[in-house]
Amino acid sequence: MNRIDFMKQLESLLQNVSPTEREEALQYYNDYFDDAGVENEKEVIEALGNPARVAENIKREIQGNGETSARASDRALVEYGKTGQSQGAGVPPASSGSGGKESGMPTWAVVLLVVLLIGASPVLLGLAAGAVGVIVGILASWFAMIFGFGVAALALLFLLFVLLIVGAMCIPADPLTGIGIMGCGLACGGFGILFMMLAVAMGGIVTPAICKGIAGLFRKKKAEGKEKERV
Repeated sequence: MNRIDFMKQLESLLQNVSPTEREEALQYYNDYFDDAGVENEKEVIEALGNPARVAENIKREIQGNGETSARASDRALVEYGKTGQSQGAGVPPASSGSGGKESGMPTWAVVLLVVLLIGASPVLLGLAAGAVGVIVGILASWFAMIFGFGVAALALLFLLFVLLIVGAMCIPADPLTGIGIMGCGLACGGFGILFMMLAVAMGGIVTPAICKGIAGLFRKKKAEGKEKERV
């Protein structure tokens, strides 16, 4: 039996119902078939049962739960040879294949979730603040280190020129002292150049590389999320 046969038999069985109620019932089940989709037509028919049961349940809803309707429904079931159908036709099944209606989260579960979130909010906020504090502290320490290397490099290079001038001025009076002062100046200059190279490398090479790596991780996670949505 397909949808057309089902609806034709249902319409025939509802001839003794008023035209308005008959049209409403037929429209209801036509809409139900439309919502379920053609691919779920067979499952919908199996879930609803035979047209006689559907018709008798519609009549029972209209006329009330009288004994006459109940006996007529039993005779109709015997006539069609259908047994074991416990689903009423007055209300469509809650789920039939992919076209069925899915129930949402129960109210008690929503309330419990809200209570748990409120109760855990101090801990969650504390952890979030701690995580932010750690990240901010690491970033502050990193940039402070870069700044410190830069300042130290400038100071040592300035000291290089000062000691070279002072050493040159001391050479005529005390050559050894003058040479020693100039040697210290050169050592300061060497450390200054080293610190300047570290500051440039940390600020101009390492920091951009770290930022690119973090951005790449976020892009990868986003791409994986989109891929999962497609699947």
